[in-house]
Amino acid sequence: MKKIGLVIVISIVSITLSACSDQNEQASKTDPKVTHNQTKVTNKDVREDVWEQLTEEKKEHIVGSGKEASIQQITLREGMGMIKDNNFIGKEVYLVDFPSDEDNPTLGGIGVYADSKSHKIIGFGYRD
Repeated sequence: MKKIGLVIVISIVSITLSACSDQNEQASKTDPKVTHNQTKVTNKDVREDVWEQLTEEKKEHIVGSGKEASIQQITLREGMGMIKDNNFIGKEVYLVDFPSDEDNPTLGGIGVYADSKSHKIIGFGYRD
């Protein structure tokens, strides 16, 4: 009798795990931005999208083609730079930091704030 109960419990657990796996797989198929580990939009996409929006003047001061930029997801606060749209204050945004080729290395890179959904530039960080 105990063996039958154990077989039933194992069967229920297996079916439940299989159903969860199927739901995750369906989510990946219906939303192309969601991968199996539920990570949205790759960092490469953010760098490329922001790079394409930069002026030629800004690009002249960046080392390489923009692929070397570092990316962080941060909460935007007042005073963090020149922000075009204050509606993003207090919200999660991307900070894309492009390495600079300036003669004075203490200025640091060129920090660009971008909307985490559309990747549109919403501002620029201050440089030292």
